[in-house]
Amino acid sequence: MNAQSILAAEFIQLVSFYKPLLMLITFLPWAWLISSKLDKDARYFHLNNRMWNGIYLGCGVAALATTLVIPIFWISWPAGILVLYCPIYVYWQVRNRSVPEGQQFTFTGEGISAKLASRKQSRATHGAAIQFIDNNNKNRDVPLKEEPLYIVHVLAEDLIGPALAARASEIRLEIGAAGCNVTQLIDGVRYKREAVPVDVALKMIDYLKDISGLNIEDRRRTQKSNFSMSSTGTKTQIAVNTRGSSSGQLMTLTFDRAEKLQKPFDGLGLLGSQLEALRKFELEHERHGIFLIGAPKGHGLTTSSYSFISRHDAYTSNIKTLEIEVQTHLDGVDQIAWDPSNRDVDYSTNLQSILRRDPDLVLTAQIPDRETGSVVAGPGMSGPLIYIPQAVSTIAEQIRSWVSIVGDLKTAAKSLRAVTNQRLLRTLCPNCKQPYQPSAQQLQKMNLPSNKIKQLFGPGGKIQVKNKIEACPVCGGTGYLGQTAVFEVMIVDSEIQRLLTAGDLKGALAHARRNKMIYLQEAALSKVIKGETSIEEVARVTASAKANGRSSATRKTPKPQVDPAASAT
Repeated sequence: MNAQSILAAEFIQLVSFYKPLLMLITFLPWAWLISSKLDKDARYFHLNNRMWNGIYLGCGVAALATTLVIPIFWISWPAGILVLYCPIYVYWQVRNRSVPEGQQFTFTGEGISAKLASRKQSRATHGAAIQFIDNNNKNRDVPLKEEPLYIVHVLAEDLIGPALAARASEIRLEIGAAGCNVTQLIDGVRYKREAVPVDVALKMIDYLKDISGLNIEDRRRTQKSNFSMSSTGTKTQIAVNTRGSSSGQLMTLTFDRAEKLQKPFDGLGLLGSQLEALRKFELEHERHGIFLIGAPKGHGLTTSSYSFISRHDAYTSNIKTLEIEVQTHLDGVDQIAWDPSNRDVDYSTNLQSILRRDPDLVLTAQIPDRETGSVVAGPGMSGPLIYIPQAVSTIAEQIRSWVSIVGDLKTAAKSLRAVTNQRLLRTLCPNCKQPYQPSAQQLQKMNLPSNKIKQLFGPGGKIQVKNKIEACPVCGGTGYLGQTAVFEVMIVDSEIQRLLTAGDLKGALAHARRNKMIYLQEAALSKVIKGETSIEEVARVTASAKANGRSSATRKTPKPQVDPAASAT
């Protein structure tokens, strides 16, 4: 073979198609890795990306030269790869020593497994309807489908999701000998839901207790905590209360309670004349004495108590509360929680300490004993205005309870300024309420003026959609949407104080009536006339009060004081 043939063979070997292809396969991933990954990574962690880019470029030129200069390709190509990728290894080592824990690069199976597990968990979370957030405000991972807790999570979603969609304010799970009863509270009315097997209910209770940070093993004592949940972009706060009984466990879930407890004073449901009568206590020279706020359990006593105290300007007045449990935050108000388990400081001592600081207004918890009653009544008309909630059904009961707790009729009467009592009524759904013309007999029975009232409203619950009758989407078919309160308001003047001091409670109530005090049922019928609620709802609420004797809500109804604007409805 001559020299020309040898040169031709070497040229053919040099330009063989696979050599440029191998070089291309070597350099293209290198260029992509540097431009799209390493440069951005160095920028993010402030690792002098310009310096590293210069090193990569210099090594790239050196690798290309090494591959072309060394005559034997199978030696030059591996040497070029080593020169090309060596600085990437160095950057990996330098970077891992500089970045925070958990941000290191790793080529181990552990890192890959963690990423795969994270992706799997992400798919599970996106597949869930509800994301729970524990009492430490940390997202709880949704159990994976193959985990035993997954079905429990789904059942918890099926419990809470429909309740929120139906506007429920509370869910109750009560485990007894016959099974687990599930109920939900909507606008103050409790509705039964499908019962849950005991074993399933216990798993759900334990699951939710764990999320809220409660002791799962303790099934006897009362435990309280909270957690939250996120669904379709909406976050809901959930208060949890669990306790044991002789027959089983009871769990109550209350939704957004703190938010619902805050209502403006003029949005409670007081009639215009009642609002006007109570406005005087906002004046500085009237902020003295005792103000009793009453309602049966479940009729808005806590909401009204917070509303009455928060109507005062907290930035120009010194306002304090002493509560067993602070249930919502009031701006500018110094709210103090008393711990009943602390035997070193009793309630009366704590309250006395507050009164010594000369507050302008005070809201207490319900007065627990006579000692506390004397502490509260002691300042009288020279002390602050003190609001006292009472879970009783009538103004008469409130006054009797107040006198009993103070222990001295004269002291109790002298310090008393006002007494209110209330009930909650459901308000008609504006989307589906049904107008009707009441008969003269119906109006006469309710002692309403038949010549002025031409139309009233009742609950609908159904609407017509394209010739089909469907449940109202606004109220969920109940016919009602929300609640309002109706009040009796007794302003205690000097004559009422004189009658109370003489022990004439009946005379004091009669005098209040002569001063145009509006009875509960009158206030309720006024809302019927305005189309806010229905006769059926008034009958339901007032009928539940009959067991309390001759309450003002169930007296023979005198002729209501009808607002002319309302009677034109």
